Amino acid sequence: WYIESKQPQRSGTLHLSALDAAVNVHFDERGVPHIQAQSELDAYRAFGYVHAQDRLFQMEIMRRLARGELSEILGQKTVKFDRLFRTLRLYQHAQQYTQTLDLESAPVQALQAYLDGVNQFQEQGPAPLEFDLLNITPRPYTIEDTISIAGYLAYSFAAAFRTEPTLSFIRQELGEDYLKIFNLDTPSQGALPQLALNSHDWTQLKTIAQVSQEALFNAGLPQFEGSNAWVMDGSKTTSGKPLLAGDPHIGFSVPAVWYEAHLQAPNFELYGHFQALNPFALLGHNHEFGWSVTKFQNDDLDFIALKITPDNPQQIWNTNAWQDLDIQKHWIVIKDQ
Repeated sequence: WYIESKQPQRSGTLHLSALDAAVNVHFDERGVPHIQAQSELDAYRAFGYVHAQDRLFQMEIMRRLARGELSEILGQKTVKFDRLFRTLRLYQHAQQYTQTLDLESAPVQALQAYLDGVNQFQEQGPAPLEFDLLNITPRPYTIEDTISIAGYLAYSFAAAFRTEPTLSFIRQELGEDYLKIFNLDTPSQGALPQLALNSHDWTQLKTIAQVSQEALFNAGLPQFEGSNAWVMDGSKTTSGKPLLAGDPHIGFSVPAVWYEAHLQAPNFELYGHFQALNPFALLGHNHEFGWSVTKFQNDDLDFIALKITPDNPQQIWNTNAWQDLDIQKHWIVIKDQ
């Protein structure tokens, strides 16, 4: 009975507030929801509800990872991940970015309708089994949460957190010539003095690289890297129409990274693959075009070594003067501690 009470609802009638008209949801043989609504906002609100009933725990874990709040439910072993993502300030940036959004714009209204659907399921639907096991207290999902997870997506693309310490070590110990094969020039050459790092510095950089690696591989969450996309011209296909193939190379996981859904409303139709807490399909198509996502492996990050005042570790040398560091204190809640 307990397990059955946690199952998603696939038939019957539900009441959602803020809908302008009735919405019909049909699940096909693969469990994909096909949502038919009288307006786009109704479609997104219903989508948020059905997405949450299948993936609410995935949404919660992704939000906590990006915000640096895993230890509250998982304990001491994830403190290093919480420290990393709080240091990167993904959630703080999301809060600042949200203040710049036009709340009347169509994308933001769609996002708000979707999140309302997610929150309505959390309020009236059965809590996921994992919520009970980990004693998770439900909290409303916000725009800042969606943007924080987008920040994690960007972070997972930044391989330099794992590679730059090694390249920096080679550059200092062996010289620039050893990096010519990679076509990597030091961008700060001439702009900033190159400080020699000591053994303590290299130990710290190694720790950053290791934690960054573990945050992606050991947190039980899929990798967001790699991928390719290509298109075939209609002259080479039986139908005469072009074919688009997208292969994001995002790692396998249970539950799956992608959530497949079909949204319909007057003058609007979208069949797409969505990520947790994101109502905008990264892969999909409508009646006019299709799209996919891939990335280029850029050298998009550099470590800069700054000199610390010998008698005050809270000051650094910057533009010919000692500058005080801005210190922020964060309390990390740890389960059972």
